[in-house]
Amino acid sequence: MSGPTIRSQIESYLVEHESESAFLRSEFSACGKSRSGVDNAIRAMIADGQLVRVGYGIYVRSKRRISSITGNEITGPVEVPEVWVPELLRKLGVEPRANSAVRAYNERRTTQVPAWICYEIGSSRLRRKIRIGKGVVKYERNGQLLDLNANSKR
Repeated sequence: MSGPTIRSQIESYLVEHESESAFLRSEFSACGKSRSGVDNAIRAMIADGQLVRVGYGIYVRSKRRISSITGNEITGPVEVPEVWVPELLRKLGVEPRANSAVRAYNERRTTQVPAWICYEIGSSRLRRKIRIGKGVVKYERNGQLLDLNANSKR
């Protein structure tokens, strides 16, 4: 008699961590003996709309819904990025803080609402791209916006 499948183990992990929205690939490593088996299970869960990939080794809980504009079925994260991006950055070892544009808005120094998602990452060397649809999470280090496309090897 065989044991539980890798996919069922990953699904159990997701149930055990229901308060979390974002996951790293390394969190699922204990669910299977082979790396390819875990990767195949994750790919199947993405195809079924349970997870969505937002970066290299980064996955977010998702659900399918009907687009109010096109009427087509779309898959997207369950939570808004402002909820799961800070959670993800903490898992990557970075304590996210409000960037300079958000601080200026919160301190009423400007009425400009930031139009992108950006976090102050302090002195962290984080270079990981996190994509939300066509948008990319931006980082600030000591008040300077980082360009993740500069000197990129990809």
